[in-house]
Order: sequence, then C-alpha cells, then structure tokens
Amino acid sequence: MLGYQRAGRRCCAGREMARIDVPALIVAGDEDEGSLEASLLMKRTIPAAALAVLPKERARAQHGRAGGVQPLTRDFFHQVEAGRWTPRDPAAKPPSIYGPAGKP
Repeated sequence: MLGYQRAGRRCCAGREMARIDVPALIVAGDEDEGSLEASLLMKRTIPAAALAVLPKERARAQHGRAGGVQPLTRDFFHQVEAGRWTPRDPAAKPPSIYGPAGKP
C-alpha cells in the first residue's frame, strides 16, 4: 500500500477496488501489522467484502491451522453458493474513516 500512497495512486486503487462485483472474504491475523490497514481498506471499499481478523495469528500461519481460516472459508463458500452473500448495507458505511463527524 505504501507504494500506492507515495505515488498518489491510493484514490485510484480505491476506485478500482470499488468496481469489484464478486463476493470477497479478507482474512488477516492481528499479529500481522503490515496487512491490517490494507485489509480494512479492502473491506471498506469492495461492496461485497467481509473482514475476518484472527487473534494471535500471522497471515502465513493461518493456512495450516484447522481452527483458523478453514471454517471461515468453508462458511464463506457455502453462503456464496446459496446466494446469501450480499453487498454491505450502505447505511453501515460511515461517510468518513474518522466516523460520522468527519476528521478529528
């Protein structure tokens, strides 16, 4: 993400992500500091995205643990196949990342 921010492309990346029209499940580990903000950006920008943050996990460690990401992805695929994964309710999205009041 830093490369996009430094190059002034963050707004462009956001507009491109906003056009993604398929269900998305973003999974991050709370110990993987480098991915948390990017994961939040994707969750806020992709209309049919959800974010799962696994406690005490790093992104690389999630793949091999049955109790981590596997139940989440299985449930995600079942919901998508059943047609129950819908875009986020626009009322749930605040007008600003700082909340309804705007910048602090």
